[in-house]
Amino acid sequence: MSADGPALVVRRVGRLVFLFSLCLYATSAGGSMATDIMTYEVTKNIIEQRSVAMSYNLYQMDAHRGVDGRYYAPYGIGHAIYSIPFYLAGRAAERVTGLDVGKAEALRKAAVAGGSTVAAAASVWFAFWFAWRLAGSLGAAVAVALSFGFATLFWPYSKFGFNAPLASLCVVGGVYGCWLGVRERRTTALVAGGVGLGCALLVRHELALVTLPVGLWFLLESRPRWDVFVRRSFLAGAPVAVALLGTAYYNVTRFGNPLDTGYLRDETAGFGSVWEGALGLLVSPGGSLFVYSPVLILGAVALAGLYRADRHTAILFGSVVFVMFAFYALLQHWDADRSYGARYLLPAHAFLCIPLGLWFRESRDSRRHRIALAAVLVSAIVQLPGVLVDFSKVGSTPETAGRTLQERRWNWRSTALAVNTRVSLELVPRNIGYLTRAVERPTPKPAEGLGRDFSHQFADSLDFWWLYLFHLGVVPAPVALILGAVPGGLAAWCVARLHHHLVT
Repeated sequence: MSADGPALVVRRVGRLVFLFSLCLYATSAGGSMATDIMTYEVTKNIIEQRSVAMSYNLYQMDAHRGVDGRYYAPYGIGHAIYSIPFYLAGRAAERVTGLDVGKAEALRKAAVAGGSTVAAAASVWFAFWFAWRLAGSLGAAVAVALSFGFATLFWPYSKFGFNAPLASLCVVGGVYGCWLGVRERRTTALVAGGVGLGCALLVRHELALVTLPVGLWFLLESRPRWDVFVRRSFLAGAPVAVALLGTAYYNVTRFGNPLDTGYLRDETAGFGSVWEGALGLLVSPGGSLFVYSPVLILGAVALAGLYRADRHTAILFGSVVFVMFAFYALLQHWDADRSYGARYLLPAHAFLCIPLGLWFRESRDSRRHRIALAAVLVSAIVQLPGVLVDFSKVGSTPETAGRTLQERRWNWRSTALAVNTRVSLELVPRNIGYLTRAVERPTPKPAEGLGRDFSHQFADSLDFWWLYLFHLGVVPAPVALILGAVPGGLAAWCVARLHHHLVT
């Protein structure tokens, strides 16, 4: 470690981890909105109309009709509010550049989707700090953070406009704040942790369930001092209570019922067999937690090891994973339907990655360290099909759209991973040919209808924003490559600086 103070070095390394993640995510970003176009509509109307209603009935569902006859998104307001600065940036870019790419408001939609890139990088940063506090090794904390960010589904979902990265940021940050507040007796950390959990509730209502494992953690750490338990619960619980009251008011103004988020009348949001859901989330080729993020298998083993080293923290992590797993297994659409892997469980990924810090802090020659490194490399390769190709595009082609729900869940050839892998193997050499002018670039299809985004126009493009600009004819191939190389080069610089801090 350098001559600077240890705390200063850790902060610098944490910033480098965040910057590296942000730059690499920015390099691989695509700009797809996927299904969270409803959030985009809410964000847009907050700015343009001073309203939280959508412009129209996006999915032609009467369940979204409010008491005033207008239509409202069934999601929490948190993601829409978070997206406001990104929407404003996209609108400013449209006005300054005059670019009209793809469908209407494409730059604004891409900017809102870019909010996931920032939220994902911030989540990796929190994972770094959590692993540092738990393992006490700077190298292990970096390895955990990058494993979480690039060897799990977190990487593909950093590209989409879904609320999963933001929900993960709130959950990981909230749990970390509560953990730190107890272990280091920091009142402000407890309050900040409660704010994080309250924000998680505002993003996805069901994430209020995460307060149960946190409450259990407070109880375990406070025994036998009940007064300490009550104080900690109040400090962290007050922001959650405010979020609950805010959500109840939001529901009343939209649907006339403090408990109705818009899902109560939505037949697609029902419950099913918990056994079928649990089996699917564990082993199905279409939605398994472990098929799409194989490193989490090792994380589960490491979590068992953490139980021997720090029983209460292992219970906290395991409880967060269990509560989320059990709830989503109960849903009829436990796989989030037409999603890339177990999207609903994305916030739980961190709590299976952080225990790997205990393996990474061992000598590089140790067997567990080598096994962990190999698992991370394999798992990172598994993410590439989801990074290279936008599943919201290839998942609705004539070849795949006709597959039944059961086929998409249980038939390997029909799953998102298989579809993306096949298309990636086709598109990578084809796009190299386009960029080198060995193959003539096809003319993009015209934008039509009220589709979710403009990605369907680019069936021949990999899902990178700078390649989209090339296919649109906005920039030539050399400029497109430079645009992609700039954040990639900054990421490489971060790697060099990280190496410097870890070896000196």
